Amino acid sequence: MSPRIVHYSDVENAFDRPERIGRLVGTIERVRERGGESGGGSGEESGNGTDALVVGTGDETAPGALALEHRGRQALAFFERVAPDAETFGNHDFDFSLADTRAVVQESGVPWVSANVRYESGPFAGVDPARVVERGGDRGALVGVTGPDVSVPRAVDVTDPVEAVRAARAGLDADWLVVLAHVGDAVARELARETAADAVLAGHVHDRTRERVAGTLLVRPGANGRVVWEVGLGEAVVAGDGGDGGGDRGDGETDHAVTARAHEVPAGPLDAKTTERMREQLVETGLAEVVATVDAPVPRDRAACLRGECALANLATDALRWVADADVAHVDSRGLRDGPPIGPEVTDADLVGVAPFAAGVFVATLSTADLLALVGESVHPDGVDGRDGEVWTGQVAGLALRRDPDAGETKVFRAGRRLGVADDGGSVRVDERRELRLATNGYVVYTDEFETMRPADARELHGLQYDAFVAYARGVDEFAPGPDGRIGYVD
Repeated sequence: MSPRIVHYSDVENAFDRPERIGRLVGTIERVRERGGESGGGSGEESGNGTDALVVGTGDETAPGALALEHRGRQALAFFERVAPDAETFGNHDFDFSLADTRAVVQESGVPWVSANVRYESGPFAGVDPARVVERGGDRGALVGVTGPDVSVPRAVDVTDPVEAVRAARAGLDADWLVVLAHVGDAVARELARETAADAVLAGHVHDRTRERVAGTLLVRPGANGRVVWEVGLGEAVVAGDGGDGGGDRGDGETDHAVTARAHEVPAGPLDAKTTERMREQLVETGLAEVVATVDAPVPRDRAACLRGECALANLATDALRWVADADVAHVDSRGLRDGPPIGPEVTDADLVGVAPFAAGVFVATLSTADLLALVGESVHPDGVDGRDGEVWTGQVAGLALRRDPDAGETKVFRAGRRLGVADDGGSVRVDERRELRLATNGYVVYTDEFETMRPADARELHGLQYDAFVAYARGVDEFAPGPDGRIGYVD
């Protein structure tokens, strides 16, 4: 029997949805035991050496509302139930202290592997660079790496992933090599081209992916427990069979290459034990409390927010403006998290999960010129982060923006009065020099991505961002987040 591998990644806020994490566990167990063809996912381990291997590629412990409460330890219930064969580090696995990350590694009972995450000249938490496993009479190597393009604490050193994989593989007696990588797209493709891996199973980028790079399979399951990949090493599958199982020729011929088939988690079997444990944790922490209701559920689609106005970003900016009693507000769109729609009942966990990071709500007094510059820094006409087309990395409240892509400029209005025009070229034409109180989050203040804002500009602090979301939902007369035309395009 050819080896099979079940791949999940970026579980993140799936813990905040008990049914989602329960179906993720159920789907993994069904695919591991029966190849995803039948059965109900009991969670029992057969231990017969013929089941599929189960691996994760990072960001399984955070971010999320429960993650904030338990500092990543809510994932221990998932690890206990699934018993992965290997796991590697994602950037959000370091969202809390290094001691918290070490504790999760030690308490999880999971063989964590990392060939390039180091601390004080040694492997972080003492993990091995790789693990050799046996399936179907073959010996295989699972090597873990994290990308230098992801954000980890300064005390942690991330070395070159390609060289790390090569060095780890050199000393192993293995018939096949699978790289477990938490990396961006460019690094993932470099690993596929340069390491002689049979497959690169990747996390970090939230787009579901299946492609071949120099003949090597590269897959990503996306985030929040929506998809599980089943990877077959050397299985004969008919290409172009209508699923994701075959090779790339698409001519109906049999392809003996490494194969992959996607399994949709929302349609998978439910693991009742995991679901109940997550529900209990939400109740115990108070995160299950309903704080508001909405007539129309609020989509949690960060990709949509990166293309312009969206309900989720309006919720976030309106909340910051409200809690700080500011004239205008601005948030970074990339800090908003994907997930199932919010509502009709809106819980504490729903709102904390919009941006589950301990970022403060700051207020700065900006001139109109600086405000226009910030708007200009929030739209990228030629794309960013591998996304083509116009991308919005910042969103606003208290302003109306009218974008003219052909002219490369954005007209900015407040209360019906035009403030000025922000140009893509960086120049700003200003109609008036009045000052405004701007509410924003800590990321905008401290990152270099919005150069207009500096830490010295943050004169007031109004608590944490996710607390502001909850306070806003509780405090306003009508909580009904949705598009209201604050970002529009010139016809």
